[in-house]
Amino acid sequence: MPMPIRATVLFAAVLAALPARAQFLGFGFESNIELTKRDLEIIRTAVNGQIHGKPVGANTSWSNPESGNFGKIKLLKKFTNDGRHCETVGYTLATKRMAVSPEHFMLSSCLQPDGRWLIM
Repeated sequence: MPMPIRATVLFAAVLAALPARAQFLGFGFESNIELTKRDLEIIRTAVNGQIHGKPVGANTSWSNPESGNFGKIKLLKKFTNDGRHCETVGYTLATKRMAVSPEHFMLSSCLQPDGRWLIM
């Protein structure tokens, strides 16, 4: 069974298009919900396929029956920064494994010339 990964890593793995191996990048986010590598893969696929590049308000849900984790993702805003296309995405994380409230995060990322989205 994959080792749990703190939600802090979610944003680095999803938006910065890092390899599936999790790393702590110091974004300062803390969560009571632990995400598995498979959770991160599901979220990354949802963001890249159903959120990035779509109209503001685009949203999707994700779930992983194996981990009991699930959530929603929504494109909140589009803007430019130094001539780059940027987006603010909202994330809601929840779990069936323990009694914790859903957690909400917002992050902005910008499209790089090589096609990767990097957190601002």
